[in-house]
Amino acid sequence: MSPKFGFFKRKTSNHSAKKSDNDRQSVTDKELLEIIENEKKALEKDLSNDLKPIRNSVLDCLNNLKKNADELEGQEIKVENPQFEPLINNSKNILISSIKKESFIESTEIKNYEDAIKFKNNLELLVNRFGQVGDSHNRILNEFMRKQISKLKNEFDNLSSLLKKVSKLISTKGSQIDKCVACKQDLIIFKEKLNERKIKQNRLSELMDERQTIDKNIETGGKEYEDFQKSEEFLNTSNILDKINHKKNEISIFEKNMINRVSSLSRPITKFSYLAPKETQARLDTILNNPLEIFNDSSQYLQLFNELKKQIIEKSIQIKDPEKTIHQVDEIIKSLPSLSSNLKNLNEQIVQLESSVNAKNMKHLDDLKNKTNMYEKYRSENFSNIEATKNFIDEIDSASKMLKKKIDDSVLEITKTNYSILLS
Repeated sequence: MSPKFGFFKRKTSNHSAKKSDNDRQSVTDKELLEIIENEKKALEKDLSNDLKPIRNSVLDCLNNLKKNADELEGQEIKVENPQFEPLINNSKNILISSIKKESFIESTEIKNYEDAIKFKNNLELLVNRFGQVGDSHNRILNEFMRKQISKLKNEFDNLSSLLKKVSKLISTKGSQIDKCVACKQDLIIFKEKLNERKIKQNRLSELMDERQTIDKNIETGGKEYEDFQKSEEFLNTSNILDKINHKKNEISIFEKNMINRVSSLSRPITKFSYLAPKETQARLDTILNNPLEIFNDSSQYLQLFNELKKQIIEKSIQIKDPEKTIHQVDEIIKSLPSLSSNLKNLNEQIVQLESSVNAKNMKHLDDLKNKTNMYEKYRSENFSNIEATKNFIDEIDSASKMLKKKIDDSVLEITKTNYSILLS
């Protein structure tokens, strides 16, 4: 029995280029791109020339298959047992129909690698389809039509052999062409990185110029601020502000003094609150929680402290050291009028001093401060941007260095010549 003709399989082979020890030649990335492109075209031309006779043989095989199919179609298959005749004729018709339908491949010339791949894929598809038909009807065809399909099988064998040759050629040349394509892509990426570095370097220069401008503005602003502080108008304003601060410090001392005195009487005041009516309880609560309110109505609160003293003397309020407490209450009673008067005078003096402050001078001083702070902020941002840009350039340089080494090695393998990219 003849073997099946569904046996077409692709074989691949790998070829590695040997490196040359030629002297290194420096070229621009544009020149190197052209060198690799010419190398790719040369490989494609060699591949096209090698495939041309194979392609012609494939076309001849397909024409022979069509002729043989036409001859087989006109032949009558005779069998001893009539019951097999429909089955045999059905297999025959399927085979003939498949050959007439599938025996077609594009007749356009193979000009480049893409055309070669397309030709190989179409041939592989064609051979596989014939193989599937042969596998499906193998037993019947080999048993009852052995003589009739002998010519067909020879052509199938030829197609299978031609496919192996095509696959081997494409595997060899294709590997080299793929290296060219990959190298071209690396060169394009390398060029992009160089352009990106140029943009970042320009940006870095802009940032450095910007820093000089900012530093100059800070220096100018600082000098202007110092000169204004030395001016007579600012010294007068500053003197007034010092007086205002001094008055405010005095008020703060008065207030702390009152808070401390009331705090020392918190327990007797609380006990006094238990015995007092609701209205009095509210004022006592104010003394405990907001003692500075005492200065707003000192006469009213003097009455409360006198009543508190009376309750202690009469022992209506029981405390551990009544004499000490009475002394503390007396101090408040004696000092409250003068304290209230002094506090009122201080507040009036502050209002008078604040009204004499030159608002224009204060605004100018604030503007100078704000401008200096703004430039300091710009300087900080500028420093961060400079560092980030420098780091980015370093990253690009590192990646470019590795990519350049990869390209140099690839070009050496492809061209057998030591080329090196010139860096501007």
